[in-house]
Amino acid sequence: MLKHLLVLLFLPIIFVTGCSVSQKALEENSILPNYSLLYIIHGDANYTYHMDSMRLNADKEALEEAIKVAEKSLNGEVFIFHQKEEKRRFFFFPKKDRVLYHYKGGKLIGKERYSPYGGGLVKEAELFEEKSTEGVKKKFMFYYGHEIPSDPSLVYHQSFPDHIFNTEVFTSDISLFGKSFDLLVLSTCNNGNPLMANKLLGKTSFMIASPRNLHLSYIRSDKVNLIEEDPEISTEAIADSIAKSSFNRLSGRLQTMVTIGVYNLEKIGSYISDHSNRYEGHLKDIEQKTLFRDNVDCNILDVFTEDRLSEQGAYLYYRSPAFGRESGKKSHSVWGCKN
Repeated sequence: MLKHLLVLLFLPIIFVTGCSVSQKALEENSILPNYSLLYIIHGDANYTYHMDSMRLNADKEALEEAIKVAEKSLNGEVFIFHQKEEKRRFFFFPKKDRVLYHYKGGKLIGKERYSPYGGGLVKEAELFEEKSTEGVKKKFMFYYGHEIPSDPSLVYHQSFPDHIFNTEVFTSDISLFGKSFDLLVLSTCNNGNPLMANKLLGKTSFMIASPRNLHLSYIRSDKVNLIEEDPEISTEAIADSIAKSSFNRLSGRLQTMVTIGVYNLEKIGSYISDHSNRYEGHLKDIEQKTLFRDNVDCNILDVFTEDRLSEQGAYLYYRSPAFGRESGKKSHSVWGCKN
């Protein structure tokens, strides 16, 4: 009898304690972040490279840096989507190999596996809208991957060769993430082009992109944590810090050309549609057979030689290569184009 009484007395204590812990977790999760960071890291392709006889993966390194940034984002909310290669059970059923990491206040509050809808970002946008905190003041997006092609016929996802992913799909799906971004970073090759910029009008205030080849498609993102030191820092200042830091890091390691552009899309809106239309006309006259065909400076194209591209509202961090036919090139426009 005494034993049963002790059990009955002890159970309410467990229940009350359990409720208090859950309530505390709920209160911590309800804190309104000052900003949100969205990482989409494409890993469903070949991102392997070798350094000092070691085999490394660029997408995994991008993931590691994103997690470090997330852990330092004490006043922010961070979503990291790692688009890993999808494997299948019995050759047909996907195993949900893509992974979402959800951080808030520097702590991991959720991790789950998922499978995509088609070749775009619809599933990522659905998860983001479902889990993100409403009322966040600033929103930044980082995309890591191979060049986002303009040609819809090029295979982008290794697991889903029939799924289309190109400039049209990417820029359309950006709208699914709610209000426009303050900054969109394209850590890819060759996407600092007139077509991409024009398609992103109204969807982000600033864009960072490379008009030419970008070594390992790598732009570092740690400088976004400057917002922790100064919550009132301007988006332009953050963008410049990210671009400059990435440029200095790449310039110190490479002998090839380095180009990282910062684009104020609100300022380029007055002329970018004209540039984009002329560039699209040019693309119809050429054949783009591979993702790895590097851009050229748009100003050398016939379509732009008589009426050079405007660079108002954009600037480029540029260093010429140490060798090759462009080694003596002292300047480069902020725009890259296929030729």
